[in-house]
Amino acid sequence: MMYLSILWHMHQPYYVNLNTGHISTPTLIFRILFNYYPMLVLVENNPGVKVNFNLTPVLLKQIQGISSGKFTDRFLQLLEGKDNISAEEIMQFTDELPSQILRKNKLINFLKEKVEKNSHTAQDLFDLKIHLHLICFHPLLADEEIERMIKKGRHFDESDREILYRKEKKVLADIINAYKNLQDKGQIEISTSPMMHPIMPLLYATDIARKTKTSLSIPEGIFSYPEDAKEQLTAGMQLYEDLFGKRPAGIWPPEGSLSNEILELLAEQGILWTATDEYLLTETLSRTLSSNQRYSIWDFRDRISIFFRDHLISDLIGFGYQQMEETNAAMKLVNHLHNISTQNKDCLVTIILDGENPWDFYPEHGKTFLSTLYKTLSESSEVKTITVTESLNANIRREKLDNISPGTWMGANFDNWIGKDPANKAWGILSRARKKVAEKITRIKENQQKDLMETIMIAESSDWFWWYSLSAERKIKARFDAYFRNSIRKIYELLEEEIPEFLNLPVEEYLYEEVFPYIKPCIDGKITHFYEWHDAVKIEPSNMWLTFKPVDITVKRIFYGYDEDNLFFRIDFKDKPDFTISLSFHNSIKKTFTIISDKQENGPLTVVTYDIMEIKVPRREILREGEKTISFSIKIMGKNGQEIVLPACESFKIHFAGKEENWIV
Repeated sequence: MMYLSILWHMHQPYYVNLNTGHISTPTLIFRILFNYYPMLVLVENNPGVKVNFNLTPVLLKQIQGISSGKFTDRFLQLLEGKDNISAEEIMQFTDELPSQILRKNKLINFLKEKVEKNSHTAQDLFDLKIHLHLICFHPLLADEEIERMIKKGRHFDESDREILYRKEKKVLADIINAYKNLQDKGQIEISTSPMMHPIMPLLYATDIARKTKTSLSIPEGIFSYPEDAKEQLTAGMQLYEDLFGKRPAGIWPPEGSLSNEILELLAEQGILWTATDEYLLTETLSRTLSSNQRYSIWDFRDRISIFFRDHLISDLIGFGYQQMEETNAAMKLVNHLHNISTQNKDCLVTIILDGENPWDFYPEHGKTFLSTLYKTLSESSEVKTITVTESLNANIRREKLDNISPGTWMGANFDNWIGKDPANKAWGILSRARKKVAEKITRIKENQQKDLMETIMIAESSDWFWWYSLSAERKIKARFDAYFRNSIRKIYELLEEEIPEFLNLPVEEYLYEEVFPYIKPCIDGKITHFYEWHDAVKIEPSNMWLTFKPVDITVKRIFYGYDEDNLFFRIDFKDKPDFTISLSFHNSIKKTFTIISDKQENGPLTVVTYDIMEIKVPRREILREGEKTISFSIKIMGKNGQEIVLPACESFKIHFAGKEENWIV
């Protein structure tokens, strides 16, 4: 018998304005209706399967706040029948909803265009508000009333608005209890995380990042508050106990971030288990994992158990199956599990990944995939689903561990939260504010101390440092920069200290550099000379994932550029090229070219693979006469079945400028 434990991690940053109590993003309502509630319903519909959910306290706190009326959700207010939300704010909501969901709705795009051109009527704006909420309902929740409104399409009225408002308020009111009830029945286990989702080892001491395998520059001694790590943990556990009536057995450390100190802290608080990625186990043991090691439970100093997630399977769900028909994808996963079962007895496979982001990209948003997976697993005689805590008492192999290499589920470093200049600057700003708190906290009233500690925990959230560390759109980075600076500003306000002038400026300078990727490479599969690809646009696939990313991307870098007659691509691979590349062009000429390693039959393309792969695409094959702008996407398919589409949404765009346009004066 093989045991299987699936854990869906569900988290959102703290979006609440600390002065007004307003939430000005549609993200929370969208994710509740599109992911968090449907994910529970899918499990409830399959009583023969057991699943784990990790609900972060910061997410639960916001759901509770919106439901009770403590927080005002501006997106929900669109359905309250008041006209106090401007067209500009409505358009901002369209920018923050997932583009891959929005673009499937032609009416939203039509109405949005009318508002952009200021040619809309009051009815158009009303219809747009209704549609923005209709797309939040996952297909699983699309009952007769929702289907009727979708079919109606235009000219919605007050009764339509009231129906949607009533449905959303009911979900908000019911969702936490619905999770509790299913946990009480024993079908699911709910774990949680430290309160505001910080990177716990970095709170303990940022110097730990200096001891990892990092190539980044990390300031010495910039932040060290072990007491904050403990406060984040105990506050998160207390919120969990208040909502679910008992203490949590397990803690998912934010981003799977662990160190020896954090494991000891978890054990001190009576936590039975925690989890991270198998890459940390590989790094700790300094060798490739055997099946026995990969599929065992590991006991750290006989004080707490660690579950190491199967990285490949988790990535296949997160990335590899997105483009497949959902029933086939589910059966492919089941077959993969059965293959493991035939070779391993008394073992546990642990799957952990986000419970939200993958489904945006699935053809049916995961409805058929998860239904098929759960039903098939519940009927399997080879694979038994189990909650994590139940597995501690099952007949599963155990191993012992005395130390762990510090890191996260992304690897043995903390590079996505510290080391880049903007992130280092943010840690410095946080450190300065935290020292000011230490100086003055005993002089302020007890109730203010509680507010101050909560604000500190918000400022320590991993989400802000993530966005300071990654490449992303300016609008996204600016939004999260504002959340961080507002939390720091609130700390000074509560201390009745003068707010530093630097908090009025963004932590990161958002500069644009216009690129003219005019190149003339020699297509020979080699880097012929240093400047051959110097002016090309460079893509690093591992840096393109905003909320989660696969570590095992087979391609290191992609370059592209053009001359008067051709579009050029260069692919740098990690190992021997054993993957398939699809180049899809989306303009008036729609074409897809498939390249299978170095055994391609490419028609009009020129492809040479040696040290690198170089590709030449004639312009006439992808653009009509007179057209100059091309949109394209790149799909990478690995031999293990993993598929990655770049970019994850929208398309790359390139404008064929003439040679004379490429001179910058």
